Amino acid sequence: MSRKIYEQILRNSGEGFLKVNAQKDENGNYIDFDILDYNKSFVDILKKMLKKNNLDIDILKDIIKDKFKANRQGIEIYELLERIEKNKFESINFGEKSYGINLKVDGYYLEEFFIFMCKSNFEQEIFRFTEMLDKSNDIYFWVKDIKGNYVTENQTWLDEVGFTDKMSVEGLNSYDIWPKKQCDTFRANEEEVIRENIIKIFEETFSLHGGDQNVDTTIWPLLDNENKPIGTMGIAINGKSRARFYENLKNNEKTFKEITKYCESVFFIRDEKNIIYMSPSYENVFEESCDYYAHDVYKFNDFFKNEKQPYGILDNYKFNELNEGRSKAKLKNGKEKWIQYKFLPIHDECGEVIKRIGILTDVTKDVNIEEEKEKIRLDFFTNISHELRTPVNIILSSIQVLKLKLDTLDKNNYNYFSKYINIMQQNTFRLIKLINNLIDSTKIDSESIDIHPINADIISFIEDTCSSVLHFIKSKHMNLVFDTDVEEEIISFDPDLIERVLLNLLSNAVKFNKENGTIFINVRLEEKDVVVEVKDEGIGIPKDKIPTIFERFEQVRTKMKSEREGSGIGLYIVKSLIQMHDGSVKIESEEGKGCSTIFTLPRRINKNNKKHYLKCEENKINMMDVEFSDIYM
Repeated sequence: MSRKIYEQILRNSGEGFLKVNAQKDENGNYIDFDILDYNKSFVDILKKMLKKNNLDIDILKDIIKDKFKANRQGIEIYELLERIEKNKFESINFGEKSYGINLKVDGYYLEEFFIFMCKSNFEQEIFRFTEMLDKSNDIYFWVKDIKGNYVTENQTWLDEVGFTDKMSVEGLNSYDIWPKKQCDTFRANEEEVIRENIIKIFEETFSLHGGDQNVDTTIWPLLDNENKPIGTMGIAINGKSRARFYENLKNNEKTFKEITKYCESVFFIRDEKNIIYMSPSYENVFEESCDYYAHDVYKFNDFFKNEKQPYGILDNYKFNELNEGRSKAKLKNGKEKWIQYKFLPIHDECGEVIKRIGILTDVTKDVNIEEEKEKIRLDFFTNISHELRTPVNIILSSIQVLKLKLDTLDKNNYNYFSKYINIMQQNTFRLIKLINNLIDSTKIDSESIDIHPINADIISFIEDTCSSVLHFIKSKHMNLVFDTDVEEEIISFDPDLIERVLLNLLSNAVKFNKENGTIFINVRLEEKDVVVEVKDEGIGIPKDKIPTIFERFEQVRTKMKSEREGSGIGLYIVKSLIQMHDGSVKIESEEGKGCSTIFTLPRRINKNNKKHYLKCEENKINMMDVEFSDIYM
């Protein structure tokens, strides 16, 4: 009686249940079997494996024989029966992993018959989910393993990305399909979900047939039986669907309010002038009653007004577009908090934006951790750079002492020692340049670099700087042409910092110029700016590298010798120093046809400063030695 009860439980189980007996030949080998019993779950599993809605029960036995050949160990059913009889238990995995089907079968031998329990893991559910989402034209769905390789996708994803079937994507990584910058974002988001083991929502950009699309992507971790992440699953809603989503939300504000009142983030709904709803978490985040700000959104914006953003987070605010960012809020009690904000438009039936949803999240803890990590990093670079500078300066001083003794040597010894002392000196200058760049980039990151502007003639300053490097440029068999449409222009600038900029750009122009090429320095005036162009006739920069050329440690890999490669810090510093002057910098280039670096300085003077007259001093020569040190003579 107890066995019957047990079998009744199995028949009603969510796991697949199959009961069979088997026949042997005269040699004791299994040759056939009969099905005694099975449950609905077992049939459902077979339907999914066969990709059929209906299943002919009359041929169930043949189907089982056939499907047993698909197990990952390659064991025939009769061999499996022998193993189960011998060991009383045997477990085996079935299915095609590439399609998200993964079925585990446990076999038991009970003297009279065999029982098979079939259990599908998450991959089976993924497959079912994929089939369901194949019917949607607006939703992109995919699954990736822990390394970021694609496991399965729905048809909409395949159609829009440009693949004919799932098999053609199997095993590919994001970097095999999408642009690198997008992939870096995708992978960072996936790793964040895996690391924190929670579902997260991101805004991402997909490059599809119709061009780049902004999509709302929900990513959640896939877990094994021990709740360890083994991959990620993602769903993205395209722009049109997203608009409909928020449009529906308009009609379901009651539900929205009910959901958001339990969230830690602050949610609010507003029209063009007033806040209609504010979630209760406001009082936890901003540590005061929301009554004062409950209706006037512009009063709410006062939290975010400071010297850097006098108009708060509503500066350049566009009601009908997505607005997002991170800003520091100063509370009434004097506390300061970092707030991540996101404002989303809600459309009516005609597509007009009538309301917005705002999401405010307290990220102070995260920012503090980031700032602490950054401080540790900056302190490390500063300390190591200063530690390096001391011995390098000692080496340089020693080289200078040795050079004073060269005149006491005969001609042969003079030439011999002079050659190697010069090599030592040049490489010491090269180390000084690297150390200076590391120190300056660290100061820029920490906003601790000093700027000391004076009122001076920028035209003569640029001309004098160019003159100081003319001898070196001619020694490299190149020409330098200085041209200007104005003789004098007094503006406010820091001579030391602008000198760094000019020498860096001239150094690059020499380094990457063609043999016997010309370097052009053009200075012109515009209504509000002085425009300076440094142009060469060299190898140029590939188009795809131009957008990132000013990023730190970014280098353009060329066929040129490594002796002409730099650290990748110089242009980052150039951009930063120009921005400190409220100027701008850009690069125009065509590969194989030269490169132009164009920067601007505002035409303004400091009324508190007197006019200064600048001359080319010895310090310029020393700076030239440092800046040009990575160009071998």
